[in-house]
Amino acid sequence: MTLARKRGSDAVLRFCGLTDVGRKRSDNEDRFHVSDEKQYTILADGMGGRLYGEVASEMAVEGLSRHIESDMPRSIERLDRGEQGVMGTNLVDDWIRAVNRQIHAKGQEDERYREMGTTLICLLGLDGQVILAHVGDSRCYRWSQRGGLSQLTEDHSFVNTQLKQGVITEEQARESTQRNIITRAVGTASKVKADIKVFPASAGDRFLLCSDGLTDMVDDDEIAEIMGRGDDIQTAVQVLVDAANVAGGRDNTTVVLAESV
Repeated sequence: MTLARKRGSDAVLRFCGLTDVGRKRSDNEDRFHVSDEKQYTILADGMGGRLYGEVASEMAVEGLSRHIESDMPRSIERLDRGEQGVMGTNLVDDWIRAVNRQIHAKGQEDERYREMGTTLICLLGLDGQVILAHVGDSRCYRWSQRGGLSQLTEDHSFVNTQLKQGVITEEQARESTQRNIITRAVGTASKVKADIKVFPASAGDRFLLCSDGLTDMVDDDEIAEIMGRGDDIQTAVQVLVDAANVAGGRDNTTVVLAESV
């Protein structure tokens, strides 16, 4: 694992990820990518039926990776942190919109892909800051010694909307048969809105990105307990995936950990 520290930065992220088909599925529609050198990770959970969900998730991860690798201007390193955050947010937003157009166009051109789409979540380290963008119900958590586990994303899902409106309780949300209906996805419509935020990363922080194959099977208390053990990130991702499978492994499970050092 190679680490790259930009000039003047306070922290650098190191990454480790793992994906598993689970106990019930024959195909894995999750995709992820990590880059220690470029300081980012992307995770996508595809949908749309046999084979086509993985087409959408692969297009999303590959497309956004290309933009980050090729289109991030070097001049951003010379800006102050506030300006970096604004520029980085605008760039990531533009890139996700471009990826959405590409996936949606493929669905319009070929009826086989008409229903495909994907969640998308991206974490980008930039000179001691983190840019986090997401669409759908793939999640990001932060774990720290001081603050414990906190969820940084809000699910774009039907059940979460019901929960926020007070229609159902948290217990009903956990048991709902509609919990996997998402209200935003990449590729299902001509336009998409990503939620994007910027915040500082402190040494020792760990960021967990995951598909719902983890969070549907393992509750936050167990995730917090695993994250708090102090295992290295390679061990921790394996333990998290194993926990999802032990609980039933109903879906593909993908886990990425980013550690600020």
